Amino acid sequence: MSEIISATPEELLAGLDDDQRTVAEELRGPVCVLAGAGTGKTRAITHRIAYGIATGTYSPDRVLALTFTNRAAGEMRTRLRHLGAGPVQAQTFHAAALRQLGHFWPMFVGGETPK
Repeated sequence: MSEIISATPEELLAGLDDDQRTVAEELRGPVCVLAGAGTGKTRAITHRIAYGIATGTYSPDRVLALTFTNRAAGEMRTRLRHLGAGPVQAQTFHAAALRQLGHFWPMFVGGETPK
């Protein structure tokens, strides 16, 4: 999965099953994806992000993909780069929250940012 693809929006959806395609095509508003392990949730979500960027609905610098583990965040970054959505950030919930805290703490609380 090291090669970056340059795909049209329709090509990004071509390899998805019907349920995954439904997730990927729903570009406005929140989507709740409930499925078991190994069913393609990450695939559907990364394709949704890449499809949104390819259609011009999303700007890659305004998308943050959140997950629970460092391993999953790394996997999402790799998949997003492969799909041509490289500038998108993928982080854990904790890393994203710590980054926000570091940004806003000095403005609203003052003093040294908690580590």
